[in-house]
Amino acid sequence: MGDKRDLVVIGAGAAGLVATYTAAAAGARVTLVERHRMGGDCLNTGCVPSKALLHAARISHEVRTAGRVGVHAGEPRVDFAAVMAHVRRAISAIEPNDSAERYTQLGAEVIRGQARLVDAHTLEVDGGRLATRSLVLATGAEPVMPALPGLGAAHWVTSDSVWSLTELPRRLVVLGGGAVGCELAQAFARLGSAVTLVELAERLLPREIPVAGELLAAAFAAEGLQLFTGWRARQVEHGRDGAVLVVADAQGSERRLPFDVLLLALGRQPRTGEMGLEMAAVARDARGFIRTDARLRTSVRNIYACGDITGHQQFTHVAGQQGWCAAMNALFRPLARFRWAAGPVPRVTYTDPEIASVEAAGVSITPDLETVVVPLSEVDRAVVEGRTRGFAALRVDRRGRLRSATLAAPGAGELLAELTLAMRHGLRLADVLATIHAYPTYAEINRRAAAQWRQRHLSGSIKPLARAVLGLLRGV
Repeated sequence: MGDKRDLVVIGAGAAGLVATYTAAAAGARVTLVERHRMGGDCLNTGCVPSKALLHAARISHEVRTAGRVGVHAGEPRVDFAAVMAHVRRAISAIEPNDSAERYTQLGAEVIRGQARLVDAHTLEVDGGRLATRSLVLATGAEPVMPALPGLGAAHWVTSDSVWSLTELPRRLVVLGGGAVGCELAQAFARLGSAVTLVELAERLLPREIPVAGELLAAAFAAEGLQLFTGWRARQVEHGRDGAVLVVADAQGSERRLPFDVLLLALGRQPRTGEMGLEMAAVARDARGFIRTDARLRTSVRNIYACGDITGHQQFTHVAGQQGWCAAMNALFRPLARFRWAAGPVPRVTYTDPEIASVEAAGVSITPDLETVVVPLSEVDRAVVEGRTRGFAALRVDRRGRLRSATLAAPGAGELLAELTLAMRHGLRLADVLATIHAYPTYAEINRRAAAQWRQRHLSGSIKPLARAVLGLLRGV
C-alpha cells in the first residue's frame, strides 16, 4: 500500500462510484475505500428500497380501491415479510452494478475499511497506509437524530434502519413531513399500519409551493392518515400501554400520540465522523458540511468533495454529476478547471399523487413572472382513469421562458423531464406547444399549460389583429 496513487476516493455511494469510474476510465491509478456497503445509501437504504416498498404499497392500494371501476377485490392481505423480501430482491438485482467486483474489473482498487486522514496526502485504512496525489471525499450523509427526551427507550427507526423491520407496525408515528417522511408514511398506511404524521411546519413538503403540500394533505386524509402540521415533538413517554409521543402546537396545547414504532425523518447531516478531517485542516461550515468552491475543491488544494457531504441538494442525480466533476479536477489539477454548475435540478416526491418540481437559479427574486395553472381534471387520460387530483403550475418570464414548474400527477417525475430540458436550454412555452404530444397521455398537461399561456397572450395582442385581417379577407 506504500505506492502513491493518482486518486483515492473515500465512500462508495453515488458520488464516490462515479468519481472512481471516471478515474478508472481515464487510466488513473485509483483506489476506492468503503467502510460498509458498496452502493451507499441510494442502493441499500434510500432510492432503491423505498421505491420497491412504494410499488408494493401502490398495488395494495389499487386492490383495495379497485371497486371504484367495477372490479371488486376487497381488502388485500399484506404479507409484510414477503413485501420486505421483494425490497431485498430489488436491491440484489441492482447490486452488481455497484459491486467491488465490477469496479475491480474496471481497473480500480477497492478496499473495505475505515479511512482516516493522516495528512493531505496520506490516509490510514485499518492499520495500513495509502499515499495519494489527490483525494475525493464522498462519504454522504446520515439521518439527523433529535434530542428528544425518552427516545432511547422507544422503538424508533430512521430511513436507514426502517428496512430491518420484520413485522408491519400496527401504529406508526412519522416525525417529519418532508419528502422521505411523506413517502414512507403513505407506504406504510397503504400496507395496513395506522399512521400518524407530525410536521413542525404548517404544511407538508415545506420546500414545495403551498398548494402541493395542501393537495398531499388532502390525499393523506382521504386514505386515513392522521396529520399534525404545525406541531412540535416534545418528548416520548412510556407507560403500561406502551410508548407515546407528546407533541405541542404553537399555543402550547399538547396531544399524546401512541405508537409501536416511531419513524424519524428529520433530514440528513454529513457523515464525517472518524475521517480525521482535522488532520488535513479540511474546513466545514456551521452545519458540519465540507466547504467547497465551484470546482468542488475543499480548503486543501488536493482534496475535493462531492455528494451529500457537501451540503448541496441531496439527490443521487446531483451526487453523480458532482462525482465526475470532482474526479476530473482532482486528477488533472491544476490543468483541469471544471466548474460544477447544477443548472435546473429536478426533484420528485414519490407519493400519490407524485409531486415533481424544478426551478431556475434566482427564481425567487425574479420580478414579473407570470403563473400558469392547469388542473389535472383537464387532461383526458386522468379523467378516464379517475385520477384527476393534481395540477401543473408553471412560472414564466416575459419572453415565455420557463423559470419554475411544479407538477402533481401520476408519474409527475417523468412529465417533468420535458420541462427541465426546456428550462435548461432556455426554450419558450411556444416550443412546448409546438411539440406534438401523444394523446391521451398525462404529458398533455405540459402542452395544455403552454396553450393556456399562448391563448392568454393571443387574446391581448395578436387576436385583434387577426380579427382585422379576417375582416378584410371576407371580402376577397
